[in-house]
Amino acid sequence: MPAEEDPTIRRGPGAVAPPQVEWGRPLPPAPRRPRRLGPGLLVIGMLGAAAGLGGWWLLRPGPAPERATRHAERPGETPAAAALPALRQAALPAPAPATAQAVAVAVPLPGPAPAPEPAPAASRLASLPPLWPEAAIRAHRAASPALFRLAERPAVFLMDFPSLAQQGAALNRVAALLEKAGLPRDRVLAPAEMAAAIAQSGDTAATFYFGHNYRGEGLARFFALADQQGQALAPEEEWVRAQYTLARGLVPAGQEIVLLSLAAPGPEMDEAGRATILQHEISHGRFGTDRAYAAHVRLVWRERFEEADRAAIRHFLAREGYDTGIEELVIDEAQAYLLHTPDPRFFTAAHLGLDAAGVERLRALLRDGLPPG
Repeated sequence: MPAEEDPTIRRGPGAVAPPQVEWGRPLPPAPRRPRRLGPGLLVIGMLGAAAGLGGWWLLRPGPAPERATRHAERPGETPAAAALPALRQAALPAPAPATAQAVAVAVPLPGPAPAPEPAPAASRLASLPPLWPEAAIRAHRAASPALFRLAERPAVFLMDFPSLAQQGAALNRVAALLEKAGLPRDRVLAPAEMAAAIAQSGDTAATFYFGHNYRGEGLARFFALADQQGQALAPEEEWVRAQYTLARGLVPAGQEIVLLSLAAPGPEMDEAGRATILQHEISHGRFGTDRAYAAHVRLVWRERFEEADRAAIRHFLAREGYDTGIEELVIDEAQAYLLHTPDPRFFTAAHLGLDAAGVERLRALLRDGLPPG
């Protein structure tokens, strides 16, 4: 049976350019290999070469204009210097001899852009959700949507909204996909379809749900389906995606996370109502992340409750709009309403068609053997 997220509490009666390369001078032509000479010929040859060199020095012509121009084009000389008479040129310092080998210049190939420098530790810490206890979250009033991490249970995160309207814009379509009776489980509703479903329920976008809770796997499915369908997300829903991604990265892989929601008090919900909703939603966070707690609740549901008890709870949840065909959802809601919803405007024995003694019997069965925490 799929472990769908139980998202909600319902109201009872009452969301570079390559570098410029400076190349070296070209290599001179390779010298011919000298012929082997005998000793006598070698001496005569050397004397003849010396005489010829002295004659050339006395009779050499001045530089032709074309040669002077080419010479001036060498690095470090100017055309004016190249045009000087031969005598003045001879007085100039001799240029450094050309190296026998050109300098090899490596031309770097374009590569990937360097990785960005990691953010300073203080900046990273500032972007993390505050680790707050339940009492601090209950007292908080959001001026804009904010994410908190529950100190008592760090795999549970809470999104606090300034109003029920903003909460609804962020999470109503998630609720429709994951747990709302009579709506599709395989696709995300278009905005017009969502508006029609809300109208049919008799609620408004603000009062469709007073609180939400979703496990990470359910949120991942919602965003994957929206992407597959090409279904555009509202800005509030994109904000939820960012919070889910952040929260998922803070908890080790393989451990489930739960994202809860809460809104500030207003015309539709007072301070006491907000406190009850927070307590109710945190119990869903425990059920989704505490395996021992969830296993105990399942055992009580299946082995200690009577069939009439289970039927009464299913009937109540169906009236509230939950899909009672999702057994995990029903079990999760049963523990949240029975143990963690003290405000009689949201839940009483009458909601189950039982008397006070009957509800206390169910609560006692759940508390017997309940793991600490």
